[in-house]
Amino acid sequence: MPFFKRAVKRLVYAAGWFVAVTLPFPVPAAETNNSPAYKFGAFPMIAVGQIDKVFSPVAAELAQTLGQPVHFRTKPTFDEFRQELSRETYDFAVVQPFDYVLAHDSYHYLPLARFEDPLRANIMVLSDSALQHLQDLKGATLALPPITAATSRMAKKALKEAGFDLKRDLTLQYTKSLDSCLQLVVVKAVSACVSSPRAVHIFESTWGQRFRTLFETPSIPNTLFVVHRRVPKDKRDLLLKTLTSWPGTSEVGREFIKLNNMRLVPAHDAEYNAVRRFPAELDKE
Repeated sequence: MPFFKRAVKRLVYAAGWFVAVTLPFPVPAAETNNSPAYKFGAFPMIAVGQIDKVFSPVAAELAQTLGQPVHFRTKPTFDEFRQELSRETYDFAVVQPFDYVLAHDSYHYLPLARFEDPLRANIMVLSDSALQHLQDLKGATLALPPITAATSRMAKKALKEAGFDLKRDLTLQYTKSLDSCLQLVVVKAVSACVSSPRAVHIFESTWGQRFRTLFETPSIPNTLFVVHRRVPKDKRDLLLKTLTSWPGTSEVGREFIKLNNMRLVPAHDAEYNAVRRFPAELDKE
């Protein structure tokens, strides 16, 4: 049990920016002064649990930076989170690339800061798996995160381009999150899993399990912070300055960069034109 407790604790702290709870974080009374609270959301990349503990220091720091309270208003599923984006509930949020296009083009969100390295969808197998090549997946069961996840769409596009018939050549099994997808590989319930390099890094660091990359898709710009146009420009600029200054300016920032294995850089809308060119039907197959 001590190992399990340590592993859970590491998972909580290694989970990064992704949360599936609703939780307000206070700022000192001197800084609230009846200021309206900002609503902050994040898409549920990983499973619900004690992920609120990950966001506590981050939210507190953002509240200090802005001089106003920051309240989480995040949902446990991808679809529910997208509904909140469509209602323009959040003042700022962490979104996957495809949700960014939705939030920017259909609503009133602006790009703020993105993870620096490009996002790739990797098809992962156990290190001792007999599968050696992409074509070895024919007849196998492939686990994926939710159907609207960026990595799911990227993997399906790559499989189709490699000649796979997604309905005949393999069985697709959708899961709730990237980590639950990897768990299915560990227990050998599926042959392979679609995940992101960062999610694999977190999982391996937490549980000591080692995977092997069977296939890596072409990349797109990564997950990013967005901010609603209603947030004053000086506050938007302050958020951008804070996020992109990590890890150099705070302990919270240093821990964030260390655990996510990636820093944040300014995001620009034109970078996501590659996402806009993806076939729309990939989130329905």
